[in-house]
Amino acid sequence: MAARKRAGRKARRDSGASVWIDTNQAVIIRSDAGRPSGVEVLIRLPAETEARFEARTADEVLDVEQVLVAGPAEQQVGFDRAFVALTHRPDRLVAASPIAPVGPTVS
Repeated sequence: MAARKRAGRKARRDSGASVWIDTNQAVIIRSDAGRPSGVEVLIRLPAETEARFEARTADEVLDVEQVLVAGPAEQQVGFDRAFVALTHRPDRLVAASPIAPVGPTVS
């Protein structure tokens, strides 16, 4: 598993990532020394559980010093749990305000 390979690497002090995660996709924007350095889009596989998708997304940013997490509240919490389970470093997480699900409004 990739998590084990990366888990031993120390996070770079000047590295960061912003993660948008929802039920079907995650967008990861990496930064290095405060400048964007890459974008990656992960799509949830058809047979993949939400928990496994959140863990796979967390695995992609294990070596990052600071991770800003955005998206619906339920997916933010799931990502946070997966990240902390893999790194034991909750101090690396920065949560954005949860985004309410978009859908029809009822009056």
